[in-house]
Amino acid sequence: MKVALGIGCDRGTPLATLARAVDEALAMAGLQRQQVTGVGSITLKADEPALLALAAQTGWPLHFYPATQLAEVVVPHPSETVRRHTGTPSVSEAAAMLAAGTTEASALCVEKHRLRGDDGRNATVSLAHVTLRTAIPPCVANTDPARRFTASEREAMHSLMQVRRDMRHFRAGVQIADDIRARLQSALLAAPSVGLMQPLRVLRITSPELRDRLAATVDEERMRTAQAMGSRAAEFLALKVEGLRECAELWALVLAPDDGTLFGRRTLASEMAWCSAGAAVQNLWLAARAENLGLGWVSLFEPGDLHKLLALPEGAVPLGLLCIGPVARFYETPMLIQQQWRQARPASAVFTENAWDPSWNAGTSATPEHLPHG
Repeated sequence: MKVALGIGCDRGTPLATLARAVDEALAMAGLQRQQVTGVGSITLKADEPALLALAAQTGWPLHFYPATQLAEVVVPHPSETVRRHTGTPSVSEAAAMLAAGTTEASALCVEKHRLRGDDGRNATVSLAHVTLRTAIPPCVANTDPARRFTASEREAMHSLMQVRRDMRHFRAGVQIADDIRARLQSALLAAPSVGLMQPLRVLRITSPELRDRLAATVDEERMRTAQAMGSRAAEFLALKVEGLRECAELWALVLAPDDGTLFGRRTLASEMAWCSAGAAVQNLWLAARAENLGLGWVSLFEPGDLHKLLALPEGAVPLGLLCIGPVARFYETPMLIQQQWRQARPASAVFTENAWDPSWNAGTSATPEHLPHG
């Protein structure tokens, strides 16, 4: 049996106290140190001397998780005291589960073992059975804020942005591994957010029946959109506009009810929430492409229909359905350009200096969607 440790401790806890707490927790489960595959904790402890010393002494890999990621894990013993100090109701239990590659509380074989050292400092250790898949990674692989990126890394980043595609064609009947899905989640959580409000909520759709009902809702809106296209209705219907039925993962994006955040959004409350949500999806889109996965953002639905299907609370706003999964190939150019539906604007049509460009006024910059085709 292999296990992962989750460790929480007071600042300045001695190595002896930490090591004793770990050994006692292992003994409670009838395990030895050699059965440990790694240690998880909160990013607040990334510089904790005793934790770093323990890892160096044992050779155990360390995984640090942000409070937002730990807070998403449902644990047997959440603590409001821990939440007040760290931003998450659990450190050791949640970190042990994530380091073990699971979010199932049933994986915990030692939920919480607490030890108060001779100097009065406390350590808490949890143990979780390791799943067969790779453990869930931390949100940030390199936590050095002063890190300088190389020319090759910069080139890779720009290449990634240029080959990102809004995908509609997916390989059916495949799945995404838990560790990959966790990296995608981490990318979304790492996105910038106005006032750190993080207003986006994600519902992972695993029910085949619910997926079918969502796909039917999109089909209905697709027909309504075609009717509004007039002479271009047939061309629009020939486009593949979604991959809900084939994609490996289907995520519903929802803007949470207004939580009263004022920092950065007192004058543009809803707009800044939408901007924060869009930034999170962009992170996710790039992370998916880096995993060689396609992602398509589907917005063809009546918000009220999705609100009912997903049983959302009052004030929540559905923003889209994300189709994620392996693809046979990525489009050489964005699909709407490839299908001659619309052309992308060059930089000269987007950037100017100091004053508004009159050519940007409505009706003076028509794109192919607004012009007769051909």
